Amino acid sequence: MKAKLFSGIILTLGLFACEKSDVGSDKTIGGEPLALTEMGNTFGLYTTLSGVSVSDGEVTNVSDGVSTTTVKVAVTNPTLVKWKDTFPYIKNVNGNTAEISFSGRVTDKGIQSVHEGKNFTLIDYDAKVGDKYEGTINGNKIVREVVAKSTTDDYAYGFMGIKVFQIEEQGNAMPGLQKIRYYANHKFGLVGVEAVFEDGSKNKVSVFSDK
Repeated sequence: MKAKLFSGIILTLGLFACEKSDVGSDKTIGGEPLALTEMGNTFGLYTTLSGVSVSDGEVTNVSDGVSTTTVKVAVTNPTLVKWKDTFPYIKNVNGNTAEISFSGRVTDKGIQSVHEGKNFTLIDYDAKVGDKYEGTINGNKIVREVVAKSTTDDYAYGFMGIKVFQIEEQGNAMPGLQKIRYYANHKFGLVGVEAVFEDGSKNKVSVFSDK
């Protein structure tokens, strides 16, 4: 049965043929912020992953174009419990419950995470398949690569189809995790995240913004 997810964790690992020179730098992605970044906006997060419970995500702070989203989670899934000491966005851990807070920019030009004052692009909407972005999180070199770009409305989003970029992220060094796949749309921002585990299993998260 579908449950609201621990996707706050999966989603933020990290809230693409040539390597771009500004990857992992402090260069700020341009464009106009999307409505989903506004103070108080909420996100419904859905998955079939067992052993997790999470509140809706909520934008709790906006400053200089950077929005901070916070979720509260409770985790009993044995694989995800192992992430407690290495996941970079986790706060206020109390037993198997915690708060996750992550910041970034979501504009009509792309999506960029901001961690400890450093910008790290997830997708530039001018990107081509094969473009890569590199950054460092918790001392780990992270590589994000654009592996697919829709030419038709082939991604199911609610009751409609939309075009998406598919980005694969590797290098997180999270126990049991092989890689993360992100699905992003120029209008709706991040719409899906898929965790690919070392045992070959996968779990897809769908993200729906209230705005």
